[in-house]
Amino acid sequence: MMRLPSVLWREAERRITVQPDAAMISDLNLERVFAEIAGPGSSESVDHLLRTPLLHSEDVEYRREVFQDLSSLALRAQLEAFSRSMSNIRQQLSELPTVRHTVLRCRLRLDVLHAYCQTVLTLRQGLDGVVLESRGLAAWRDYLNIYVARAEFGELVSGCEEVLAGLGEIRYSMRIDDHRIVIGAASGAPDYAAAVERVFEPFLRGWAPAGLDGIPWSTSVHPVEERVLDELVQIFPRPFRRMIEHSESGGEFMDPVIDRVDDELQFYFSYLHLVDKLSARGLEFCLPEVTDSFDSIRVQGAYDLALALKCVDEGEVPVANDYHLSGSERIIVVTGPNQGGKSTFARMFGQVAYLAALGCPVPARRARIMLADGIHTHFERREESSDAAGKLQSELTAINETLKYSTDRTIIILNESFSSTTTVDAQHIGEKVLRKISERKSIAIFVTFLDELSGLDGVVSMVAGIGDDPTLRTFRLERKPADGRAYAVALADQFDLSYDAIVGRVAR
Repeated sequence: MMRLPSVLWREAERRITVQPDAAMISDLNLERVFAEIAGPGSSESVDHLLRTPLLHSEDVEYRREVFQDLSSLALRAQLEAFSRSMSNIRQQLSELPTVRHTVLRCRLRLDVLHAYCQTVLTLRQGLDGVVLESRGLAAWRDYLNIYVARAEFGELVSGCEEVLAGLGEIRYSMRIDDHRIVIGAASGAPDYAAAVERVFEPFLRGWAPAGLDGIPWSTSVHPVEERVLDELVQIFPRPFRRMIEHSESGGEFMDPVIDRVDDELQFYFSYLHLVDKLSARGLEFCLPEVTDSFDSIRVQGAYDLALALKCVDEGEVPVANDYHLSGSERIIVVTGPNQGGKSTFARMFGQVAYLAALGCPVPARRARIMLADGIHTHFERREESSDAAGKLQSELTAINETLKYSTDRTIIILNESFSSTTTVDAQHIGEKVLRKISERKSIAIFVTFLDELSGLDGVVSMVAGIGDDPTLRTFRLERKPADGRAYAVALADQFDLSYDAIVGRVAR
């Protein structure tokens, strides 16, 4: 028995995913990204899939293969045309029950059925001979070939064509005399439609009428049109009776597997529309290499995707950064001046890991990522008056809960944690937390004002850069020892606030 194809799930009956925390989605500004991807026109399932990261690299690779195949613009155009047609068919089927005129409803259903058959046949022919590297799309093509070859589908096509051919043989004349319309069978009268086409033929060379998806769809007709249709049914009862019988004898004709795979494809199309938008502004995406365990992390040219969406709307581009961890390195401590891009870097770090777990291209030039069993964020939050325990205790409780269940595949992001307590206490707590993370061998990034934490064993120090003018930020983070004091001295010198400058003014 052939396994039913899926372009999303390597094993559709065994989906192993991670349940992300809603606070993490918010902390990483992923809501803004999801809204852009699953915007108006996207399937409702797209948003659900964006909130369902995968746990195993084999499942990520399965989707990665599909994205790789869809890098072929010709293949993507074929599949998107198929998807548009399927969307129109579903919409038109949903509107059929609103058509009160029986004959008109049967005719519209026949048109929809014919469009479905042609849509499936067109895609099947278009995929014939196309090189498909992804297991998902290759399996779907195999299913289409088998489906089209079935006797049931052949009968669906032939029955539809037979009824249409019968209707196509109808020839009638219409005479309008004052307020009367007289309908009759054509009796040797000239075909004025053909005559008009011959007159305009020189102007129409190279032009073709729109396909079904370009034809306006309307389920409402004027009462006069209904009367004309009733007259035609009386004059030509046989083809209309055949059409009504065909419609009433037919049930659901849309194949559920084809319908489902089309829905699954919306995930890829929606994400690629985002990629197209930002790529057009020069921003890079890549399909990351993912590992199930830590085997170095190396990311080049990465940027905050939510910030990028905001920037391109304002005609700007975000600053990209690199980072890597290898050997015994597991923790990055980020220091530097305020408003220097530290929190943005932390969000970007989490976004890249999260999007990689969806099997999607990530906002970077190149990336090798460990697939996380969970991403936990601890960002500074406003203290609630109802929180009797206080902000610090709430932070400690939340971090303790994360550490209790963290593994060597967990990613932890701390942003300005423990800033509500004294510097001495914050440093003491920070050291204990980092040591606990190190014991768990979890991956962590800690944005802090405490330079001392960057000097702990096994910690990688990254510093938000400044230009020659210390009041200006470069938003580039460099892998180097913390230099907060050097920054403070440079800033003090610029504004004549150094020790010597102040002493000199006092002495005067």
